[in-house]
Amino acid sequence: MSDYRPCRECQDWKRCLLTESEKHWFGYQHITFCKHHIFFLLKYEDDIRGRAWPSSDEALGGSSNQTLSDAAWVSVSLLLAELGARLDTIRPSLEGELLRDQCKLRDRVEYLSDDAKAALYYISGPDRRLTPFKTWRRINRFRYEKRNKVKIGQS
Repeated sequence: MSDYRPCRECQDWKRCLLTESEKHWFGYQHITFCKHHIFFLLKYEDDIRGRAWPSSDEALGGSSNQTLSDAAWVSVSLLLAELGARLDTIRPSLEGELLRDQCKLRDRVEYLSDDAKAALYYISGPDRRLTPFKTWRRINRFRYEKRNKVKIGQS
């Protein structure tokens, strides 16, 4: 990952510039809280809380972890605190818990349910500071729904 591109360069989360292999593993120094980074943190949250950062081999199907030094653990603790603060902005927290549970079970962001995706898009975006989740959800309810749903009256 020597040619790492920050997710902020994409400017449109649906057209992310990261390749598929780059979406599966991130170093803690590269976390910018885009939807793929948040998915990664939630997927490996239990391992990370145990002071073990998943290696790139584990994210691609292997089984090894990198034990964090004290200095690295401080950085990772700040990431987990920020993640917790972002999840706390979702009221009611049902969608936040759904997101947390589904990230541990699913392999990719695309496989999340619509409610979990809405929570993910909310906590990865800048609107979470200005708009409560219920209001944001009401405003954006059509933006993130699946495009392949058949409209009534069409065959």
